[in-house]
Parts: sequence; structure tokens; C-alpha cells
Amino acid sequence: MKNYFKFYSLLIISLVLIGCNNAEQPNVFGYESEGGNKVNITTGDQASLEVIINYFEGYNNKDLETVESLEHLDFLGFAHTGQVVEGSKQHIEMSKQFLDQFPNAKWEILWSISSDINFQNKPTENWVTTCLNTSFGEGENKNNFQRIFDAQIVDGKIKKAYLYQRDMSDREIN
Repeated sequence: MKNYFKFYSLLIISLVLIGCNNAEQPNVFGYESEGGNKVNITTGDQASLEVIINYFEGYNNKDLETVESLEHLDFLGFAHTGQVVEGSKQHIEMSKQFLDQFPNAKWEILWSISSDINFQNKPTENWVTTCLNTSFGEGENKNNFQRIFDAQIVDGKIKKAYLYQRDMSDREIN
């Protein structure tokens, strides 16, 4: 009986110690290249996901005040077309023009991931990568795109963003 007690006690202590060690190590799920060296990408701040949710809810509600409040003044955006947007004011003006032209525009978040890039030669960066179905226009002029929106979050606001886009097939839409 004593041997069983010792065995199970040792097993429980081992599991607790292993569990504690794993809890201290970040969840590494990828890497980025920094000057030819791989740096870890780990699970990021989950609060950053709320920034993205609120951002696209702002768009869906045509509430550009909310959108603007979630961007840094020196926001920098890189569109899938090669266009560069410099500053939140420019971005909001462009967004207003777009929403005036397409009042039925809709953004649907399919998934979103917050990650931290743990650089060796500069501070860690938090990025949220989000997949969206985006639609606007009507009838034969309706556009359906799937977009990847990759946003750097700094102090609870979007600092920089990259937008990638592809046309959705009829099969995906229906």
C-alpha cells in the first residue's frame, strides 16, 4: 500500500511541476523572420480582439466616430490595390466616401487571431489577423470579397494595417 501511495504522490507532484513549467512558457505557434533569424510568434493579448470586433461593428453601423476612435492619428494603411493611407483623418474621409456610395456595405468577421511577435532587436508587437467576408453594391453590381485584415494594435488602437483581398466564388456566396 505504501508503494502505491509513494507512486501516486510522485506522479501527482510530477504532473503539477510539468504543468507549471508549461504555463510559464508562451504558446509558440509560428515565427517571423527578423534579419534572417526566426523570432517566435506567440498567443497575443486577447483584449486586442475586441478592438477589431468594435472596429468592424463601427463600419457595419456606419459609425465612423467609433472607427476613428480605434485608430491612432498617425494610422498607416496598406490596401490590396497598392494604395497607402496615411493618417486616420485620410482613412475616415475615404471611408465616408465609400459608405456614401455603398450604404449597404457589410463586414462579417469569420475568424480573428491575436499574436505577439517577440522580436530580438526591437519591442514585441501585437498583431490581430482577421478574415472577413465583405459585400457591397446591389444586383449585378454586388461585390463579394474575402479579406484578410492584418492590424498592429498599440495601446488599444490600430496603428498599422494591411488589407489582402480575393473575389469569392458563387459557390461560397450561395
